[in-house]
Amino acid sequence: MYADSQAIAPPSPRRVFLGTLATAGLALGGNFLGITGKLLNGVPDVAESLRLDLIYPVGGFKRAYNPEKGYEFVYPADYLGDATMVARAANQREAMNPLDPPALGDVPKPPKIFGQTVQEPQSAFGPMGGTGEENVSVIVSRSPPGGFKLDRFGDAQNQAEWLLANILAPPGSGKTSELFDAYTRTSGGGQKYFTFEYTIKTDAWYRHNVAVFTEKGGRLYTLVAQVPEVDWGRRRDEFRRVADSLKVFVPTG
Repeated sequence: MYADSQAIAPPSPRRVFLGTLATAGLALGGNFLGITGKLLNGVPDVAESLRLDLIYPVGGFKRAYNPEKGYEFVYPADYLGDATMVARAANQREAMNPLDPPALGDVPKPPKIFGQTVQEPQSAFGPMGGTGEENVSVIVSRSPPGGFKLDRFGDAQNQAEWLLANILAPPGSGKTSELFDAYTRTSGGGQKYFTFEYTIKTDAWYRHNVAVFTEKGGRLYTLVAQVPEVDWGRRRDEFRRVADSLKVFVPTG
């Protein structure tokens, strides 16, 4: 037995090192037990600059990045792609390019906001199994010929009041609104972001919203985070973080 044990070659230090390294790489790459996310929590700036938070949650958030449309933002890490809004977008595309002959009579026109035609969201996230009532989404609308400047509607307070009174909860709509906050955030490059916090109430539902509007390169970018009012306290800090994270840039598409 002694002779046999001596005949067994000792493990190669190189193999041990490579095996350990491979195991660590698999654990980090797969975020095993949340290891990668926890490590990145200590270097959030690095995670953001490398956009590692597209894959791994950092500080309770993941990142949505759309270079073709020119925007990015973070959303709660427990959110998934919102299937309800994806279905709505598919239905709208079908309505725009129907296989059946067009119906007789007036065709309803898409809504407008700040004079821009509102499209369905390019990005939408919500809790797993949600109904679409709680979500974060971004809409990109192309400006009409002749250009468009969000500033012409006044400062953040004036814009928010106009939006609520004329678009979101106008008289006779059956909706009531309350504005809680309106402010302007300016990035290092001089880009202005208008942020509004408000509620919309009807006989059927009562929602708390944080909305961000900005304009760049002839496009209006709209981020909206909404949740039932009863759940606002649970999402308050996260939604404010989401709103302040929106960044727009020159799109590739």
